[in-house]
Amino acid sequence: MKILITGAGQIGNAIIRSLRATGDDVTVIRRSTHPIEGVRVIAGDAGERALLEREARAADAIMHCIHAPYTAQAWRKELPHREQAVMDVAASLGIPVIFPESVYAFGTQAHDLHEGAPIHPCSPLGDVRAELLDARAAHAAHTASIVAADLVGKGASAKASVPTMSIVNPTLAGKACWTFGSLDTPHAMTFVSDLAEAMIQVAREHTRVFASNSSVTLNAPSPAPITFRELARTVSARANVSEPKIRTIPAWALSLTGLASPTLRSLSQQRYLWDSPSRLAPGALTEEHGLESTRWSEAIFA
Repeated sequence: MKILITGAGQIGNAIIRSLRATGDDVTVIRRSTHPIEGVRVIAGDAGERALLEREARAADAIMHCIHAPYTAQAWRKELPHREQAVMDVAASLGIPVIFPESVYAFGTQAHDLHEGAPIHPCSPLGDVRAELLDARAAHAAHTASIVAADLVGKGASAKASVPTMSIVNPTLAGKACWTFGSLDTPHAMTFVSDLAEAMIQVAREHTRVFASNSSVTLNAPSPAPITFRELARTVSARANVSEPKIRTIPAWALSLTGLASPTLRSLSQQRYLWDSPSRLAPGALTEEHGLESTRWSEAIFA
């Protein structure tokens, strides 16, 4: 299988690791010229149509994994036009585009999110994700959006994963942890490797996936929700380090710091995800394609 990946962050790199292990032919378009072992790297902009057309010409699928700073303004500026370019090229070549997706477009339905739930955002970041999903559904290209909860596991980035930033990395470093909301409320989380495998499965079986719809939204396999306290215990046990102390950041403090920081303001607007339990229900990738999530007892975090 020949795959074109746009972006080499936490998700793109997880896909690269998996495809490289199975001997697939991988080309990556990224802004950096830094090489990646075992794959062909092209420095460039994922929204440049001529570049996309050239590199996707012999590909079986495109996996569009670019991201942008954690604000609605940055997402609107950086993401829609690049997705449009990728979809236009994919449609002209007759190949699918596979996107990683978050739960944000579904608002409070993230408390128990099943496939087929209507788009109903409740935050500025959610509004942007909803617009992206609507654009994919309206496009002529075959598009698959693979919904994941907060990402954890080996390769998860503190810049793009709240559990990694607030619990996993501090635990591994022997430092105190911090979190929003209750320490004992179960939260949905998805291993980066499981999201990567789900996207690869869609690429391998795209004829079956798109048999009845040109645009699909599927839940990534995810383990049973756990609390942040349980996550800290799991990480400390797996890494054989001391269980950390955990501090809770009050809502007022997060809102106050958000006045000076667009990123923290965005986190504050997403607080509904941490104030209540959340779950990502098993969907077609598990029930029809046989993909299972990594078990917490088998997790690798670093």
